[in-house]
Amino acid sequence: MPPAIPPANPSAAPDAQAPAPAFREVELKLHAASADLARVASLPALLALADGPATTQRLRTAYFDTPDLKLAANGVALRVRQEGDRFVQTLKTVNSASPGDSAAVAVRREWDWTVAGEAVDRGVLTDPGVAGLVPAAALDDLDCLFITDFRRTTLLLRPDPLTAVEMAVDDGRVYAGGNSLPISEVELELKAGKVASLFDLALTLQAAIPMRIGTESKAEAGIRLVTGKTPRPVEAEPLGLSPLTTVAEAYRHILRQALRQFLANEACALGGSDVEGLHRMRIALRRLRIAHRLFAPLIASPEADRLVEESRALAKRLGPARGWDVLMSGVIDPLLADSSALPVINRPALDQLAALARSAGAGPAREAMAAILAPGCTTMVLGLGAWLEHGRWMSEAEGDRRAMLSAPVATLAGGWLSARMAKLGKAAKPPEDAKGRDKLRRRLRSLRYTADFFRGLYPEAAALPFFATLEPLQAALDAEQDAVTGARMLGELKGADPKTAAAVAAWIERQTDKRRKALPELWKRFRAVPPFWS
Repeated sequence: MPPAIPPANPSAAPDAQAPAPAFREVELKLHAASADLARVASLPALLALADGPATTQRLRTAYFDTPDLKLAANGVALRVRQEGDRFVQTLKTVNSASPGDSAAVAVRREWDWTVAGEAVDRGVLTDPGVAGLVPAAALDDLDCLFITDFRRTTLLLRPDPLTAVEMAVDDGRVYAGGNSLPISEVELELKAGKVASLFDLALTLQAAIPMRIGTESKAEAGIRLVTGKTPRPVEAEPLGLSPLTTVAEAYRHILRQALRQFLANEACALGGSDVEGLHRMRIALRRLRIAHRLFAPLIASPEADRLVEESRALAKRLGPARGWDVLMSGVIDPLLADSSALPVINRPALDQLAALARSAGAGPAREAMAAILAPGCTTMVLGLGAWLEHGRWMSEAEGDRRAMLSAPVATLAGGWLSARMAKLGKAAKPPEDAKGRDKLRRRLRSLRYTADFFRGLYPEAAALPFFATLEPLQAALDAEQDAVTGARMLGELKGADPKTAAAVAAWIERQTDKRRKALPELWKRFRAVPPFWS
């Protein structure tokens, strides 16, 4: 591990430097195998765009925070980087992309100061421009928590006269205590031009060397190494459409959000620490498909249709693993934890059933991981991101279609919501048959996501009662469908004791029956609430 860096410079004067201006960093990150990194800067397709030769330097950086991570909690990272004989202290916002930012692209603010040495200069952090980002209570407790040490090869790319992208190839490690993590990534930082250029260059790289989109900064990786915490599932962020949002803006905004949620949950899904990570990835892809289907007649793009269809194929590869996750976490694990739930079953038989279920789910889990890690997954996300950001579907639209895309989305949202509401029918009770309830479940899901897309267009006070009654109804129907799937998988489980499998299936049916009896009241409450868009 590189030598430790002193924790702070208490003697630095608060007014040692003039206030530092804030810079806006727009960056797309890709992870690659270390063995492939050496080839990146010499790829002919990139050299053809290069403005000057590549340069290589070693960068050693110390990251500072308080022992209880006050800066990380405030959404910022503080570092001192050694660049040759020069030391630069940087305060940077972390993971601060706003809902309007492009999927896969991080947009951060940063402030830089040249400092005397490796120790953090606390004085400059009292600059009025940044003081709100660094809690005053944290200044005296700052310490070096981790270090990054890597070789960076930089190449300036100019795809056209108006565009400049700095490509940095980083190969090294993050160190914290006696532990470390590899750094093996390519950063594409937009210096001038449009965000779409980042996606075009990423697709060029991806075509030559298999890569994965990275959503975690070096600071976040270091904090994860320090804390030992595994990645957690990430909910979809609020959309925040307004009555002034156009149809084109709403479409781009909703699809960006879906792609961001998909990428944000990848680390959790791959880490296997929480089954919800994979579930949220599937939800993100479902939201993407529902949104595209809604807007598709106005977008009228075969390319988008193809890319969204690829996302459907990916979701199908993730589905079987999710089914086994639900069976284990929702049925078998609770029964193992509470032996009184099935007193007629002996524990060894239940343990054997659990082992068989885990073994049966291992194959689908590997298939899901392989699907996420496959180059086609990255290519699909980058392709859809590039298509969204280029915006030719809007700029090249003509006549009535252009007028519709330019109109406020509020002029269409109410009609779309009413059409989905009408598909639920006017029955006083939910369907009696399982097939009918599953159809209702799917239609409610489409209604809920559509309502979620557009709730920002309406008063929140009107939307809250609607969601408060829709969500428990949908959850009950989802749980019933999960139970149906779980019972089917139990029946197909080879080598299981028939009596034990039958007892577990009977337990599932009893729980399902309780939920089924509650459905009429949940349905009644939902139908009693007026639609918030009417």
